[in-house]
Amino acid sequence: MSLPLRILIFLASLLWLVKSSDYFTEYSEKLGLIFGMSSFIIWATIVALGTSLPELISGIYAVTGGWLSEYVIDWAVGSNIANVLLVFGFGAILAKTLKVNNQLIDVDLPFFFISMAMFLFFARDGAVTRQESIFLLAFIVIFILYSIQSGEHSETLDDQVDEHIASTNKAKIPGYVGIILVCMWVLAISAKYFIDSILEISTILGVTSSLLTLSVVALGTSLPEVLTSMAAIRKGNHGIAIGNVFGSNTFNLTLITGIPAFFWPLEVSEFTQMYGFAFLVIVTLVAIFMTQDNKIQRREWISLLLLYLVFIAKLTAII
Repeated sequence: MSLPLRILIFLASLLWLVKSSDYFTEYSEKLGLIFGMSSFIIWATIVALGTSLPELISGIYAVTGGWLSEYVIDWAVGSNIANVLLVFGFGAILAKTLKVNNQLIDVDLPFFFISMAMFLFFARDGAVTRQESIFLLAFIVIFILYSIQSGEHSETLDDQVDEHIASTNKAKIPGYVGIILVCMWVLAISAKYFIDSILEISTILGVTSSLLTLSVVALGTSLPEVLTSMAAIRKGNHGIAIGNVFGSNTFNLTLITGIPAFFWPLEVSEFTQMYGFAFLVIVTLVAIFMTQDNKIQRREWISLLLLYLVFIAKLTAII
């Protein structure tokens, strides 16, 4: 099969992965409202899981096939780097001053940092084992339970409106369930073609799959989150945008690596250990440093986006 056709399959499967996870999230959220879940809890559980589905399903497919276990680590690391630098960078341009509330600094940021430290500690020897995955999964359970507990004390008028809407839509439950099942089927099929195309494109181009995953794949799956965050910032919801970054990154390094590692040991490529881990630490420290004064100012966007360009240039050996 020719390279252009393989690239087309790669892009199409990536698009279907992202769109099917979007629909899965949308209709799962509607089901949650029908069954009386609060908006905050839906965001902390269903939406967080839904935005991570492309990485999770593809990762499980990659490791159960037994031929591309390093893909999971590459994707998690690359996605975390892109999330922080692109959302913070473009967000600072759009908002002029991106406001960070104390709850994000006191709660979400520590979970984000601890997940990074735990992940790097387990991956330092070049692999994440089943035993280590249990600790990662236990950590994300604690994070979810803490988020739910926090949300139980933040019921608002919006939730009461949601409950009223939910009570009038119970007849739509079978249709919503059907859409969710179709989305899961599309996710599984798309993941197969997505992983296969990465392997074949990297072989044709003579580059490592880690290079493609850390750069192109991670950027492609981060774009929906970037766009969602930009939409929240336009509406003045800076906390949702920044919280989405911290929450998504915590999920990436715990759930997305933990579940596949439970079935198959995840290898870490030398390429990722050399470049990916170093930039992951730098980006995490940048996020902590920039949010300590409760704001990310417009003048800081240059350094954020420049750092991402340096990351891509380093991966592709331009510098």
